[in-house]
Parts: sequence; C-alpha cells; structure tokens
Amino acid sequence: MKLKMSFVLVLLISLIPMSVQAEEDQSVYYYILIDRFESGEENGEIVDIDDPAAFQGGDFAGIMNRVDHLDTLGVTHVILSPIFEANEYTGMDVSSYDHIQETFGTEEELNQLINTLNDHNIEVILHFPIKDGVGESEWLSQLKSWEEQLPIDGYYISEIERFSNDLWESAIREVNGSLIGETNENIDEYLKLGFDKVHDRSNQEALKSYFSQPDQSVDELLEGSNIEDKRVIQSMDFIDTNRFTHEFSETGSHPVTYWKLALTYLMTVSNDTLIYQGSEIPLDGVKEDLSHHQLMNFLAGEDQLIRHIEKITNAYDDLPSLAMGDLELLHAEDSYLVFKKSYEDENTIVAINTSTTQQRTDIELEDGQELRGLLEDDLIRQNDDGTYSITVDREASNIFMVQENTGFYWPLIFIFAGGMTIFIIFTVMMYRKNKT
Repeated sequence: MKLKMSFVLVLLISLIPMSVQAEEDQSVYYYILIDRFESGEENGEIVDIDDPAAFQGGDFAGIMNRVDHLDTLGVTHVILSPIFEANEYTGMDVSSYDHIQETFGTEEELNQLINTLNDHNIEVILHFPIKDGVGESEWLSQLKSWEEQLPIDGYYISEIERFSNDLWESAIREVNGSLIGETNENIDEYLKLGFDKVHDRSNQEALKSYFSQPDQSVDELLEGSNIEDKRVIQSMDFIDTNRFTHEFSETGSHPVTYWKLALTYLMTVSNDTLIYQGSEIPLDGVKEDLSHHQLMNFLAGEDQLIRHIEKITNAYDDLPSLAMGDLELLHAEDSYLVFKKSYEDENTIVAINTSTTQQRTDIELEDGQELRGLLEDDLIRQNDDGTYSITVDREASNIFMVQENTGFYWPLIFIFAGGMTIFIIFTVMMYRKNKT
C-alpha cells in the first residue's frame, strides 16, 4: 500500500508546474509606521499608550518579530517611516538627522533588522522627510551619509512638488540607491526627471470611491489613471488619510469583500502596490482622532485578506505574465473590468466584478486553450463559436491562468484513483481480517 501511495504522490508532484522567476517581479511595498507597528522591548517613560499623540513604543525589535508576516504577504520592499530623532511619533518633525529616535532602538538593531529583511529578499527604503530651513547641501549630505551607514536600498520622499527640479536632479545624481517620490501631480514629469518610482496620490480618491460601493462606472476608475506604467505606485490609503476600511462604517458593507476587489486590482495592473500597515487585517481609523495610526493588532483573527494577498503574490512567481506582462483592456463596462497580461507566449486574464449581479463577457484567445481560476476555483474552455466566456459572480474577482486544453483534469483523476485504490485495499484487508 505504501508503494501505491508513493506512486500516486510522484504522479501528482510531477504535474505541479515549476516556479518561474520573472526577470523583474511586480513589487509590493509595505509602509511601516514604526511607533505604531509593534513593541518588542521596553522603551521607558517617554512612551504613553493612552495618549494617541504620544510615542506608543513601536520599535525595530517589534518589526523583527514580524518578518515572517511580511514574508507571508510577499512583500518585496519595506518603507520605514522616518527613523530620526523627532518631536512626534510619525518622525516627520525631525529634530536631528544625526541621531536615531531612541524609542525605536539603536543603530545596531536597525542594521540587524535591515540585514534580516534582506535575507528574506525584502529591500528596505527609508522615508526621508525634508525639514523646513535645512539647506540643500546639508540635506543631500545626510542622504549620502545614511546610505553609507545603513545597508538600505533607497529613499521615499513625500510631497516632491514642494521643491525645485534642480534639487531633485542633484539628489538623483548624488544618491546611489533608488529614489521614490510621492506626489499628486505631474507624475510623468518626475519620472522623466529620473525618479525610479513615483507614488501617485492623484488617483487615490477615485480608487476609494470606486471600490467602496458597488455598481460604479469603470470609466471613473480608469479616467486619469496610468495603469500600464510599471514605474507608478498606487495605494488605497496612507499615513495621512482616513483608513479605506472606514468607508464602510456607515454603509454596513463587509470591508473584506471590497478590500479583496481593490487589492486584486492594485496587484494585477502594471503599477506597483503600496500597502499601508494594517490594511491586511483590516484596521479602521480616521485622522481626526489619530485612530488611523492605531497600533497593529496581530491577534485580530481576521486572515482573509492575508490569504488573498498571499495567493496573488505566489502567482507572481508562477506567472511571469502577471508579474511583468504588458496590459491590454478587454472589457470595461457595467462595473466589470477584464484585462489581459501578456509576457512572451504566456497570457493571464484578470476579471474584477464590482457590480451586484453576475457578469459575463466573451473574449478571444488562441484556439484550444483553457483558463483556470487561481483566486476562485473555475475552469473555462472554448465555446463553439471560438470565444471564451469570462464569468464572475457579484462583487468578486478572479485571476485566470491560460494554458493548453488538457482535456481531462488529470491531477483530480489521480487523486480520485488513489483514494479509490486505498479504499479498496483497506476494504480487502478488513474483509480478510474479519474472515480469519
């Protein structure tokens, strides 16, 4: 019986497609507000967890405790909030660029954290705030100094439109690592200037509006967006906005449903995705009472979004077309968005239905193909007229792997046959035992 079981397992394993590493994987950025992530050790009297405006003890050690969590999500880049000595917990009001905020830990601990993240193939980007009154030469000197002191991969800089292009040209020339700018205007201009990536905030309200309620026009989502540019980063919310989850506090809708739709969109268009810490739980909160900066709750028990994100990031490894393919819109009507990602001879189909009814559209692909759902179990084969019908239930999404029609689903057949073999052997053994 052991030999039969081994044979079945070998057959099953041989049918699992080998992982293909894309030349340039889709990036998933995860923003960590250090003071509100997790406390790994005692931080002294400066911490006051009862005051939402005070330091609450998040530190490098706390992040170290959750590297496996970041790994599970498939995070490729962590953006750390400002690490410098500051007058408040976000780190944006810097009091000294020369010292690390004492409640976060030591430079040695920060180095250890960065090296550990690197060991997990996660690059580290520092959010570097530009303090008013600091001269250009001093600021550039600090950028160069910290990238020499720490094994970081680059910097994230907010509100780049506040400063001259001359400053950015100098920074791009002087800094060895990557530069990610954040702005809500002139995205193409900053990319041409030399920024490696730009976090586009101009489309954030449109994203929130579209994915916060059903039956919205797809045109409103796509208008003004540049979903084909791989140098653009998009996010649903950020450290300076209300949580996207809060959109559902008045409607009574289940936020996980709409978060899944939004994340499928963000993580499958050609843009990169930025996840603000806690979105995967998902946390609620508003700016007014600083609850949008509440401490992470890793014991919340809600893992649906974590599993959803994990499915998509795992698919990046198996489907180069999803991770780095060119995007082609196939259907954008009736709150139903369908597009194709293509790389070399591989295609992936993504379908997102934000309407309150089941949606279907027929698309054209090569003859003799079949489409297998990755987020939801589904199998689509060619119609008699040569088309393929992409059908998705209400308020749902799916990613379809396109492959040659295999006819019978052999893995399922082998599993069934193996199960029947075991059952028959067990029945015969029990019969003989009872007979004796």
